[in-house]
Amino acid sequence: MQKKTVAGLITIVAIVAAVIFAGCVEEETPVSTPSPTATPLPKTTPTPEVLTATPTPEPTPEPTPEPIVLSGTGQEATSKFSLEKGLTISRMTHDGDRNFIVWLLDDDGNQIDLLVNKIGKFDGSQAVGIKTLGNYILDISADGRWTITIEQPRPSYAPSVPKTLKGTGQQASEMFYLDKGLAIFEMTHDGDRNFIVWLLDDDGNQIDLLVNKIGEFDGSKAVSISKGGNYLLSISADGNWEISIE
Repeated sequence: MQKKTVAGLITIVAIVAAVIFAGCVEEETPVSTPSPTATPLPKTTPTPEVLTATPTPEPTPEPTPEPIVLSGTGQEATSKFSLEKGLTISRMTHDGDRNFIVWLLDDDGNQIDLLVNKIGKFDGSQAVGIKTLGNYILDISADGRWTITIEQPRPSYAPSVPKTLKGTGQQASEMFYLDKGLAIFEMTHDGDRNFIVWLLDDDGNQIDLLVNKIGEFDGSKAVSISKGGNYLLSISADGNWEISIE
């Protein structure tokens, strides 16, 4: 009886110890593996393309040829001289009493332009357009001393209108600037002979005949200007004239 009791106690103690041991075993907590996180690439700010405007070069002014100065007495064919293409102005004087006639001829003897045809003393000018680069001469009829200065102006600037021009007799006017569009020319003349006015461009081309009358004149002319630029007037007259441009 005593042996059974001892055996029972041992069994109970064993069970209790097993329970206590089981309670002392810590339950392992599972460790979670973090999911891989994608590292964002750094944002790149695009560099704006800087457009550099290429400046338009200013047109190079055309060089002005040196003036040609000629002088003599009476009838004469001058020596040859070279002219470039474009506007040419001849400034002429004569102190004789009879005809003063000057023709511009090319290298082959062809008559290019009648620069002056007057009687007696003369102090004036004439504008023409030279079409071909080359050699030229003047064929002069005169009974007195004469001087002729030939210029080929190439101005890049001329004053704008409105403008009033005044003079006496045959003259090539100063240059002036006209915008594209309508231009009006008011003209007066107090002479007795031809009053002829041509509008020329800065190459010496005839653009429009403004007036062709004999004797006194008081009138106007409207002209359509197709291209803005520098212009001048070629005037034949024997009296005082005035021309206002608007």
